[in-house]
Amino acid sequence: KEINGFVQKGPFTVGTNVTINELNADLSQTGRTFSTQINNNSGGFSINNISLSSDFISLRADGFYFNEVLGKQSNSQITLNAISNISDKNIVNVNILSHLEKPRVEYLLTHGVSFSDAKIQAQGEVLKIFNFISADFEPSELLDISKDGESNAILLAISIILQGYRKEGELTEIL
Repeated sequence: KEINGFVQKGPFTVGTNVTINELNADLSQTGRTFSTQINNNSGGFSINNISLSSDFISLRADGFYFNEVLGKQSNSQITLNAISNISDKNIVNVNILSHLEKPRVEYLLTHGVSFSDAKIQAQGEVLKIFNFISADFEPSELLDISKDGESNAILLAISIILQGYRKEGELTEIL
């Protein structure tokens, strides 16, 4: 399997570590972990030729990012997460929405909701917090703040709203 994507609050910086954990259907870790790094100024990463026995993965990125409000690199690192079913995709982006919805997806799954329904419900609930409602919203792990489209623009707006003029520690606390 090949997994590609972007890590964006603003784009994470080159060299940021991205950790991919294989998950069982109940989202418990299988013990298989893969690592890669951001390799361009857009926050892009790629990992090739990994062998997975499950379609579920979690991603974690710890690093510096481009602060889109101040127009400069962050002074401290932050952590963003994502969770995805990769049975029908090889692109998984990590961003503010994927980070905010992950714990809710995990909670819903433990209460009998299917993974796909949990993702849809969690994303809807997060968007509603920011007063965004869209029936045609793309999955958070497919969104990219550098691309056109309403869903991508909403991701950028939420990212800017949460950043404001906050320091990284304050942003992490809010997240």
